[in-house]
Amino acid sequence: MVHGKSYICTLESLIQNFMPEHKSTSKKTVNNIFAGVPTTFSSEKAMYGCIVDRLNGSHLFPGRKFVATPYKPDKSDATKQAIDCGMYASAHAPKEEWTDLGEESRRLNWSRLELGIECKVKANLDPFDEWQDGDEPVAQGRKDVWGQLLSYADLVFRYQQRLFHYTVIFFGNYARVIRFDRSGVVASDKINYAKDGSRLTEFLVRYCRMKETNRGHDPTATRIERTDDLFDELKKHGKKAAAESPEGYIPQLFNATLDESWPWWKLDVLDEGTDTWQSFAVGKPHFLSDGVVGRGTRGYIAVPLSDSGEPTGSFVYLKDAWRVNHPGMEKEGHVLGVLNKAEVRYVPTVVCHGDLPDQDTLSYYNWAQYHPDEASEQCPLKAHQHYRVVEAEVGKPLSQFINGRELVTAIYCGVIAHKEACAAGYIHRDISAGNILLYQDTTGQWVGLLNDWELSKAYVGGKTEEGNRQFDRTGTWQFTSVHALIDYAKVIAIPDDLESFFHVMLYFAIRFLPHNCPNGVGQLMASYFDDYTDGLSGFTAGPAKFNAMYNGVIHVHLITGGKKDAQGKHVNERLEFLWPKKGAEGQDNATRPGRKHPIDLLICKLLKRFKALYAQDEPQDTQSADSNDEDGDAEALAQPSTGPLALDGDEDYSDGSDSDSDSDDEDGTAPSGSRSQNLLKLASQLESHKAMEKLLRHFLKRRKWPVGDKGADKKPKEGYSPPRENIGLTSTQVGSTTKRPLDGGEESTSKRVRSKS
Repeated sequence: MVHGKSYICTLESLIQNFMPEHKSTSKKTVNNIFAGVPTTFSSEKAMYGCIVDRLNGSHLFPGRKFVATPYKPDKSDATKQAIDCGMYASAHAPKEEWTDLGEESRRLNWSRLELGIECKVKANLDPFDEWQDGDEPVAQGRKDVWGQLLSYADLVFRYQQRLFHYTVIFFGNYARVIRFDRSGVVASDKINYAKDGSRLTEFLVRYCRMKETNRGHDPTATRIERTDDLFDELKKHGKKAAAESPEGYIPQLFNATLDESWPWWKLDVLDEGTDTWQSFAVGKPHFLSDGVVGRGTRGYIAVPLSDSGEPTGSFVYLKDAWRVNHPGMEKEGHVLGVLNKAEVRYVPTVVCHGDLPDQDTLSYYNWAQYHPDEASEQCPLKAHQHYRVVEAEVGKPLSQFINGRELVTAIYCGVIAHKEACAAGYIHRDISAGNILLYQDTTGQWVGLLNDWELSKAYVGGKTEEGNRQFDRTGTWQFTSVHALIDYAKVIAIPDDLESFFHVMLYFAIRFLPHNCPNGVGQLMASYFDDYTDGLSGFTAGPAKFNAMYNGVIHVHLITGGKKDAQGKHVNERLEFLWPKKGAEGQDNATRPGRKHPIDLLICKLLKRFKALYAQDEPQDTQSADSNDEDGDAEALAQPSTGPLALDGDEDYSDGSDSDSDSDDEDGTAPSGSRSQNLLKLASQLESHKAMEKLLRHFLKRRKWPVGDKGADKKPKEGYSPPRENIGLTSTQVGSTTKRPLDGGEESTSKRVRSKS
């Protein structure tokens, strides 16, 4: 549900404010092509068959064809969704097909659909309800229809390069025109098309006769057709790069995106540094976020094009997004330029970047006209500006880490990048599973790359610049700190982002490393990462994540049923990561009895510090059990002498709190100081990066790690149900059941929390 992001106006007002001025000098009145349609239909098939016949039989739409396509979904679409019908350019209209039984079976093509049309026989399936606040539906049937329309619009945005998209829905004897863009949704009033269909006919005629850009197509994107020379040249370029670097992962990633079931594009970037245009060729997105409203981020592995339009040079990463365009929000490329100049490590190198001219969101800019009694700062929509940034480094998803040590190394690199960026004047504010990549540096070592600085904020004098505030939180729900989830007005500070690094590490550890809850991963992830509390002040953190931070332990006994000790007494069970049994790589249940994975102790020590930090809110007992960590196993990972660890010295973690003996005195039980003093000492370790950086380095350099500890992904392949229904935090549901991750890109399931900058 696009909660609070839609509004209604008259169709005439929609045409006036969202469509270009009509240039025709004709004085002819547009007739109602729907006059005389039946008052009732026996089925949707009869309904859309009648409407398509009326539209095509009117001869008012030269060069266009209306086609019914509810029979077969698009071959390239894994969701298998099919809209009832739509308008296509005649040359690209789906061809007639017939089954062996003589039934029509035209196949939908999302990448060519110009105008979507959906039909519902019943008049009470209007997706808008003008009797409700925000015009949003309450009845389940209406909500289901609205969800359908959002899914269809999302698919159009996925397969096309669109600035906006129109859909017409017919329900009973009524119809609405709906316009989607990245800020929100605008719908026309309800039209009785049988009696007053000339209004709808006029819209359809005007829409059909507009130029492509006025129908929402991006003029800076050119589709690479199969008949184009560039189509074959891209395949040759990819094969040549793979042959020259058979061990290189980047040519392999690029060639995987040359999926002929998806449209390929030439994308232009206006480089604001030189005020010149540069062109890049791309195939299927390497990363694609879900949802209609929002940034709509797409990441491509791209190849630069020469002035003559030929592929040339090294592969780069092109990010296409609708950035939030409010005062105080800086362009990501500008931030990266500052970080690059300051020689901040483990962040991308910007190649070029810039806004695309005249590509913003009219639903935001027209909102005030339809809400004259409300102040502009009350607008629930955000202004979005289409933007592209190109980076030199091509990373791969963090989910592709080889073993637990490489996962922790990537987190360690992210903390270093965050520390140096803060020193250079910026704090990230959106640490998430999709924003930390794996990248092979010049030494051949796999390191972490802290990506996606679009929500970053100036960090000056040890404080985050507050700037102009919006109504929403900043970050990604699953990885946002509990403090920020409790108080959406909170200014994100270093402890919040450090906590997010912890949540990212835990997220991947649960999915891929051996632990004592392998059969309950879906429930565990839903309760810890996706859950929420519907509090009096709004949606806040879920109980599992909240309790982990305040109690310093992640309990799983509600999922596993608990366990019994040697005396048969039932005891609570905490999440424990286990050392894999030798020769049992990828077998989650084959673990070494009584031996813990080194990441288990690392998680325990970090949880102890977060518990101390949160104890400052409301002091409480802070006892927390450590996990044992035996070294000396023959099947352990050797510590390399190159890479990020070699760059950062060889000192041990020696602040008196952690050592190889696994002792920890700061839980308030040791006689060395008062409980409050020890809590303050632990909590203070999260006020800056130093202690966490040293702790991670200590575990990476001083402890032995199992080699074959990464198993298959334990996240259910069919997705997992969120603990509750959609709460309107984003344009798509919380939880992975509604997600459609691309190949190798499960991070597209991550959810942004609406920004409060």
